[in-house]
Amino acid sequence: MAALNHAQYRQARFEVDLSNGELTAAAYNAIIGLVVIWGMVLNFVMARFFMPEILSLSPIATLIIYFVGSIGGMLVVYKSKSAVISFVGFTVLAAAMGLILTYYVTAFTAASVSNAFLITMLVSALMIALAVTFPQFFIGIGRILMISLLVGIVLSVLAMLLLPQAFTILDAGIALIFSGFIGFDWARAQQYPKTVDNAVDSAADIYVDVVNLFIRILSIFGHSSSKD
Repeated sequence: MAALNHAQYRQARFEVDLSNGELTAAAYNAIIGLVVIWGMVLNFVMARFFMPEILSLSPIATLIIYFVGSIGGMLVVYKSKSAVISFVGFTVLAAAMGLILTYYVTAFTAASVSNAFLITMLVSALMIALAVTFPQFFIGIGRILMISLLVGIVLSVLAMLLLPQAFTILDAGIALIFSGFIGFDWARAQQYPKTVDNAVDSAADIYVDVVNLFIRILSIFGHSSSKD
């Protein structure tokens, strides 16, 4: 009987509250996690099985597809009130980012990519755990994170033109910023009504944070494949 009650309790945690159309917290967070995982799986499939086709695209075509796909996909995610349409927008966003990721990871060894991915997952899990424990702290630093990111982008452009050797320091700073964004976006997601559409929207934010964190970690610790 106790086992049955426990099973019924677990099932109830994942049911929709039909009185207001909202999910339970467990179901809502599960959808966020599954959507983020879908984006990562899509990126892996693109890099693993479609690398030759992606690399055959011209750099200009790749950039055009990336900007159109990422901006368009994100706009669909944010503007749509339908979970299905938002998910389609998220998939377009993830595919567009997958193009850039595929290009990027080819510059590093397979071991470097695997290690960077593992570090990214560990940092992401830590930041989410901290956001669960200290949600108000992360909500409070949202503006600081945004300003810091804008400053980091400006400094990155200047470093690219004037001081390339400063990139490692900047990568570390921007990695720290995106780590903070993971916690911020998770904490903010918990403040929204717990609907499927909001779960997909929140997953898009967290996915972008995780991808950017991965790129910076790979840039800092990765070894160039050209040295092999």
